[in-house]
Amino acid sequence: MTNTITRTATLGNLPELTEPATEGWSTRRGTAEWTAVVMLTAAFIFQPILHPSGPGNTSPVDLLVVASILTGAIWARSGHHKLRAPYFIPFALMVAAGAASGLVSVLPGLALTTLATELLLFAWCTVIVNVLSSPRAMRIALAAWSWSGILWAAVVVAGWLGHISSLEGLQAADGNRVLFTFGDPNYAGTYWVVAIFVVYAAGVPSVRWMRFTGYVILAWALALSESNGAILALAIGIIFLLLVRAHRKRGMVGTLAVLLVVVLTVTVFLTAVPISGIRQQALNSGQPLLVNSVGRSGQSTSERGKLEVEAFQLYRQSDGILGLGPGSTKALLTSENAPYPNQAHNDLLASLAERGVVGVLGLLLLVATAAFWAAPLVRRRLSPAFAAAVPRSAGLVAALLAFACISYYEEVLHFRFLWALLGIVAILGKDARALRSA
Repeated sequence: MTNTITRTATLGNLPELTEPATEGWSTRRGTAEWTAVVMLTAAFIFQPILHPSGPGNTSPVDLLVVASILTGAIWARSGHHKLRAPYFIPFALMVAAGAASGLVSVLPGLALTTLATELLLFAWCTVIVNVLSSPRAMRIALAAWSWSGILWAAVVVAGWLGHISSLEGLQAADGNRVLFTFGDPNYAGTYWVVAIFVVYAAGVPSVRWMRFTGYVILAWALALSESNGAILALAIGIIFLLLVRAHRKRGMVGTLAVLLVVVLTVTVFLTAVPISGIRQQALNSGQPLLVNSVGRSGQSTSERGKLEVEAFQLYRQSDGILGLGPGSTKALLTSENAPYPNQAHNDLLASLAERGVVGVLGLLLLVATAAFWAAPLVRRRLSPAFAAAVPRSAGLVAALLAFACISYYEEVLHFRFLWALLGIVAILGKDARALRSA
């Protein structure tokens, strides 16, 4: 008979987390796994530190990402652990498509750099899936993500209130949009939205008024980024969580009732106040936040339309199967003097133009795999230890849904914290499915 040992971890004001020990699992200080967890946690904490950037769009946080990969590999090697790579097949398909198109691309160096970045992110995701596979390690990482997100947002708000340019990260091309060290307003907006849902999922801070204050600070930082796509993604994620809550309390009837209320409210509001009128009022308000967010939405929509047309034109220039090479969209549009030379700002269009139909297939398979692991977090319960670590796991599904929404406006596959989220969802999804089959 196997003896059962329990470990209890108390993280500050977090609730106690008790879990059964498993052979080879140890987060005692000084062990290989503890080092791997610490490095991963540090990489989570410093996700916003993207500038100053280095060659190939490398960032200061990449030092921690690489360190966490190395320490994770040492841990896996030292314990001869059986590793999981739940996204290997779709990722391999995307990389294969990118490598094939890169070989015939007019910009092979750019394709190679892009593929190297993707391999790094996949390796990081795989390390996360394995190192954070215990509830205690998961709790540590999510608590760090939640607290750091709130603290970084507080730094941004303080910088804006104090007009501290080094903290605001303002750039002439983006007007008064507060970028912090992200360097891109949509990247910043996406980070704040996902942080909100991570705080909700983890229930950190555990004190309600502190958590509510954290939501307010994160929402404030989101507003300062003036990212319309991120704000829309936040609204969609919140509606999703309302539907999930209604379904758990009232079943399908409750879900349909909430959905009907949302649809009617939005319809009545837009009928009474057309979008064009809202944009005009925002432009005439004289308030920079409104002018450069809601007031700018018409211009943003127009620019996205131009990019869609240009991306399709690039696709037609390829043979339809291989594409023109990873990361080549902006460079090729610039060389052709296109009206709006920029990245595709849409993962589907970027995959089509740069990797062809095989790349699109890989992307769709990646989305399907993520949905496969995310679905149980909505429908089923987690094991007691993981439920204590992530009390509202549907919040992570809302974060993925937000990413899906933002991917229509921005290419998110190179966002580092997307792969962190994918890894965490794969861990929890496996736990939920195993609980059902037990």
